Amino acid sequence: MCSSLKNYQKKILFYVIVLLLCLPIVQQKEKFISTKPLHGSFYNMDPLAISFKNWFNGTYPKHTEKYLNENFGFRSFFVRIYNQLQYSLFKKAKANGVIIGKENYLYEENYILSYLGRDFIGEEKIIKKVEKLKKICDTLGSKSIEIIVLLAPGKGSFYPEYIPEKYNPSNLHRTNYEVYKNLIQQEGIHLLDFQSWFLQMKHASKHPLFPKTGIHWSKYGEFLVADSILNYINHNTSKKLYSKILLTKMNESNKPLDTDDDIENGMNLLFNIKDLKMGYPEVQFEISRDTPASKVLVVADSYYWGLFNSGISRDIFNNGEFWFYNKQIYPHSYTAPLNVEDVNLKAHIETNDIIILLSTDANLPKFAFGFIDQVYDLYFN
Repeated sequence: MCSSLKNYQKKILFYVIVLLLCLPIVQQKEKFISTKPLHGSFYNMDPLAISFKNWFNGTYPKHTEKYLNENFGFRSFFVRIYNQLQYSLFKKAKANGVIIGKENYLYEENYILSYLGRDFIGEEKIIKKVEKLKKICDTLGSKSIEIIVLLAPGKGSFYPEYIPEKYNPSNLHRTNYEVYKNLIQQEGIHLLDFQSWFLQMKHASKHPLFPKTGIHWSKYGEFLVADSILNYINHNTSKKLYSKILLTKMNESNKPLDTDDDIENGMNLLFNIKDLKMGYPEVQFEISRDTPASKVLVVADSYYWGLFNSGISRDIFNNGEFWFYNKQIYPHSYTAPLNVEDVNLKAHIETNDIIILLSTDANLPKFAFGFIDQVYDLYFN
């Protein structure tokens, strides 16, 4: 009796193991259980049809092995388990360049290095670039086009207290931000310094200006930035936008929305990291149609995406363009790719009334992303 019970248990165990081994295969074919997809950029491979040639030259086995490794059933679930174990047990992030700080604040490493001054390109290079920018400002100014530099804060400079000790965060060096800020001010170039402004508001702000698990300024911070840009243009330049941004409602959420947890999403964890309570403004653009608004071109990094998606370039900046890293031109690239290198640069620039050069501190080693050199060569070489 005891022997037959043991045999029965062994059979049950065997069938359970076989079932578990077959489940991923069935899931790959039938997708009978819905799984949460992974975040990030992935290359989707298609299966390769077998042929006499690709079998014997080794192409088919290699391709099929890669395909199965990327497409087996429950892959996203197993990846999340692995990433969660790495995070929970070893405080490691299985995402490119992501650093886990104190109290589980998430950073991208380049923002930490920028705050510490370890990406400093040297004063001489910055002086030369600002001198070129000043000449461009004067030349375009004679054509009634004004340039505004917008220095965006970075996660490292805003939350230095959570930087891991292995970076020796008390050992600060001269930064690109400090030198750019001082030289731009000395040259009398329009400057919106949001890095220092955000730090001044850090503890007084009603809602966090930066999220815990995201890399960009918060949606609430973004709203303050948009409002400040409008006020600056209307009161500190010769141009007018004839618009207002009205706050109609403020919502709060313990769960980050939109891009406020973009780093955490990229880590593909099984469980959420405890976050800050975030503020989410509902806004309305009040636009005067009596007089055409000034047209604004924005050359920027990813910190402008939230503002662009809010409709500010379309509705307030008079259908102004967004040159993403001075490469792709939006909104045109939504329908068909359009790059800066493919357009008449002078004609494009001179259709604008204002040009905003926006960069976060981590991107200051490549400030303006080649725009300054291109425009300088256009007018002076």
